[in-house]
Amino acid sequence: MGEIYHGKGNESLYGEYMDFINYVFGFNGTDRDFKKLLPKLYKPEDRPVESSYVTLDDGKIRAAVGAFDHSISVCGECLKCRGIGNVAVHPYERSKGYMKALMNMATQDMISDGVDLSILGGRRQRYNYFSYEKTGVAYNFTLNSDNMRHVYGKDRSAYHTLTVKKLRSEDNEALDAIAALTARQPYSPVREREQLYDILVSWQCVPYAFIKQNETVGFCVVGGGKKVHEIVLQDKNDFVNAVISLYDALKQPSISVCLPPFCTEYIAQLYNVCEGYEITTPKSFSVFNYKRVITAFLHLKATYTELPEGEFCMLVHGVAGDERLQIRIRNDVVKVEEYKGEVDIELDHIDAMNLLFSPFCPERDKLSHFARILLPLPLWLYSADAV
Repeated sequence: MGEIYHGKGNESLYGEYMDFINYVFGFNGTDRDFKKLLPKLYKPEDRPVESSYVTLDDGKIRAAVGAFDHSISVCGECLKCRGIGNVAVHPYERSKGYMKALMNMATQDMISDGVDLSILGGRRQRYNYFSYEKTGVAYNFTLNSDNMRHVYGKDRSAYHTLTVKKLRSEDNEALDAIAALTARQPYSPVREREQLYDILVSWQCVPYAFIKQNETVGFCVVGGGKKVHEIVLQDKNDFVNAVISLYDALKQPSISVCLPPFCTEYIAQLYNVCEGYEITTPKSFSVFNYKRVITAFLHLKATYTELPEGEFCMLVHGVAGDERLQIRIRNDVVKVEEYKGEVDIELDHIDAMNLLFSPFCPERDKLSHFARILLPLPLWLYSADAV
């Protein structure tokens, strides 16, 4: 063993870094590699190694953790996010604490840098150690040929009021319209226009535009040819026709549509048609600033449902420090404030994540009527924005 370095990488390591993470994840570098999976992050000009932590042994990469910044706008509140990805340790170097060292460095830097929220994908217990919990709420609906035929008929041409067009990187007019449409939503991922196409094709997904009277009036992102990860429309009344048109265009026996909890009208429409549905946790999240995140997603929840009146006080022993907060709603005014009095509940970080954001949490049954109605909050991240 030579000299060991744990810390940020630099771009002189780019070629070795890409070879290393592709090797550890079993990618062959041709039809499947990180540049193809996530072109928004891993091009040389994006300087991904500078956003990564590496372990070097005599100058050679033995472990790596990517940490990539992005933001989401939630009812006008811009939350600073950082996604964790490509967590990799050389198979001959495991059980040496390299992953632990790099993940802990990444976590401490997020706290120091004022990151509000972090997201990753991975096994639950593995990342519980580093403050992440599988939480949030996603609704997944399955639609098959029987559903479509019985509800909408064998000939569905009357519903084809929207044209479904596969997006290309050169479709600038459509991409401009999609960027503007996304920015107008109460929940809006902050996506740089010049990176928009690369973001939408993340995870080898295919984006489609919905065209009406020669105008782009919406879009969707489809993975694996049959799973809709994201769908946004200018006019919500077009939703059913958009789904029917997409189903018929994809020519798959069945498709699934994943919706966030704040798309209540879409959820209601698919509920009456689908073969089946599941409510699941979409991602692993870690909150570093509970006050900002709770405030933002409370305001989002107020856009689609009436919030109860009352108050709820909690002490969270968060990974970034203790937060003693009072949630108070009066006359449709939402306030989340630091608080010095007695609390209704005291929670560690993982329990707080579940109580506040998970679809099911037994601990919520012990809370006041106000808190039970108020929770969970609609914590969310679209698949295209994950790393």
